[in-house]
Amino acid sequence: MRRAGTGAARKGLLRTAVLACACGLGLISAAAGVVGPATAVGGGTAPPSGAIAPNTATPPARAAAPSGTAPGARGARAAPAVATKVAAAPPPVPVPDPGLRIPVLMYHVIARPGTDAPLQGLYVDPSLFAAQMRALSAAGYQAVTLGQAYAIWQGKAAAPAHPVVVSFDDGYVSVYQNALPVLRSMAWPAVLCQQVQRIDFPGGFTAAQIHTMLAAGWELADHAVSQPEVDLTTASPAVVHWEVYSSRSALQARFDVPVRFFCYPVGHYDPAAEAAVRAAGFVGAIGTVFGPADPAVEGMYRLERIRVWAGETPSQLVAIVDDAARQIPPAPPLSYPEPAAPAPPGSSAAGTAKTPTGSSTAARQARAPTPPADGSSTAAVPGTAASAAKPGPTPLAQPARTSAAR
Repeated sequence: MRRAGTGAARKGLLRTAVLACACGLGLISAAAGVVGPATAVGGGTAPPSGAIAPNTATPPARAAAPSGTAPGARGARAAPAVATKVAAAPPPVPVPDPGLRIPVLMYHVIARPGTDAPLQGLYVDPSLFAAQMRALSAAGYQAVTLGQAYAIWQGKAAAPAHPVVVSFDDGYVSVYQNALPVLRSMAWPAVLCQQVQRIDFPGGFTAAQIHTMLAAGWELADHAVSQPEVDLTTASPAVVHWEVYSSRSALQARFDVPVRFFCYPVGHYDPAAEAAVRAAGFVGAIGTVFGPADPAVEGMYRLERIRVWAGETPSQLVAIVDDAARQIPPAPPLSYPEPAAPAPPGSSAAGTAKTPTGSSTAARQARAPTPPADGSSTAAVPGTAASAAKPGPTPLAQPARTSAAR
């Protein structure tokens, strides 16, 4: 028994010596018991090339010789995994602040309304507009475009201390006449939410005026084709395609600038309209639901805005913007207007449209400023008397505006 044990011990010592010699010559992997380069000691799977081995209770297996070393070369000793050279990691990408809320102001007409003008609540006096912009600047706000806001949200640009977006809907010539000089004197950009049919039309911008505003750093956003505006939530798929796809193509071709944001006509949207906007290549969309733009809560295709009503003083507007920038908004509705809440069977309220109690829209309206008493709560603003008397020009082949099941 003693001799047998001694012989076995000698054979074990001899095998160990052979393995050590072969390892020193680089003839085999230093990880004894390895079957192929991808299987680690203990039968597990080795981490992929360049990966850091997990911290386990057992010592890490030795890695194979570095690539580029000739097999069997003398002195080609395998290094421990912790010493393996790993490709330099790329510099860290700045992580955007998912809770950065940027107020987006919504203006329409910057002019004094006539005594018979409808929807007078959407007309802002030019001197009041100038005072509002100065008050925002004095409060520390700095205007950015929607494209710049998008870069901030993506972590690709630094944000000013208090960013704000100034947007103008539809394309009324009073914006060129009365808002552009004020903002240009402050070196502030703005966003034109432009209807295609209002270009070169009475009461609207000329193409040359739009080029001037773009040269001043303004951004062009798409507000669909038609005037009067078309509700995308009730339009046929063909009309939705025309209003969303064709308008973007027309604006980009005419002004040779990227058009990356969409402004929902009359502020209405639903999942189908949102899908059409996304499929058309827009990176985001804005509506008329009250609140700050916060992609972390709203997503990029239901961004909210703050409508500026006639008569709001500069201090009132600053307070509204401050409040919106501080508060986390409730989640936006999937459709706006929200579907009517179903009435109990047999109740007198059956068939009556009503915003569901406790809905996100109701929560916002509790915070939104009260509209003027003249009933100017409609999103669409009429143009001049000439534009109200006849429809705008049709630059594209317009499909029939028939509603269809969507």
